[in-house]
Amino acid sequence: MKILFFFITLFICSSISAKIIEIKHFNESIPYLTKDTLLILDIDDTLLVPKQMLGSDMWFEDRIKQQKGSEAFEKTLNEWEGIRHFTQMQVVEPGMQKTIEDLQKKEHIIIGLSTQSLTLSKVTFKQLINNHIDLRITAPQESHYFQNENKGVLYINGILFTSGTSKGKALFQLLEKTKQRFKRIVFMNDKASHLMDIEQEAEKNHVEFIGLRYGYSDFRKKSFDSRIANTQLNRSGFTQILSDEEAKVLLQKKP
Repeated sequence: MKILFFFITLFICSSISAKIIEIKHFNESIPYLTKDTLLILDIDDTLLVPKQMLGSDMWFEDRIKQQKGSEAFEKTLNEWEGIRHFTQMQVVEPGMQKTIEDLQKKEHIIIGLSTQSLTLSKVTFKQLINNHIDLRITAPQESHYFQNENKGVLYINGILFTSGTSKGKALFQLLEKTKQRFKRIVFMNDKASHLMDIEQEAEKNHVEFIGLRYGYSDFRKKSFDSRIANTQLNRSGFTQILSDEEAKVLLQKKP
């Protein structure tokens, strides 16, 4: 009987230690938040997306294929960062700002998490503020800079920038510095594969993990047209990027 009880207990504990759940709308995250929960929000394609196809996640993947060669990723990343500095951004889902604000009023601790480089920390913060999302409200206030996998990691304005390094390792380094301990971590990301990194580190640190695969932007990804994005890349000026509609008009004028 004791052995049976042990295995039942082990099964229950393991079944609640980590979950990956599909959600379509941002407010579907609310039922998973308890008093001792840290809510982590990915930035790109979870909170913000470019107003046009150029600079989007699908453009990034398509551009790497176009570049080819061993340096394709680095070249594309440099282009993407350049575009990100002057592109206009918008929220992924209308009304998500209000949900975040309501959660902050209830004192839920919320932080942003991105693999972006440190050079984008100011512009990303500004783009969030321009879209009425302020992640500083309930997040740890003190800024931190540290090394992760021999690269600089920066926590500032409620956002952790990991410079392409492991999000999970960077997160728990930050929690160690802020001396915070949570019973549950909820991480929302548009890519299921990106949830696993946090899940693995949470398991190592004996913290319950719930990964929310947020699918609201899926329809945008399906409508991606590389011809439009390439037109925007080749025909836009340094201060303004062609809209999808403007790029379509130019494509239609081509013989």
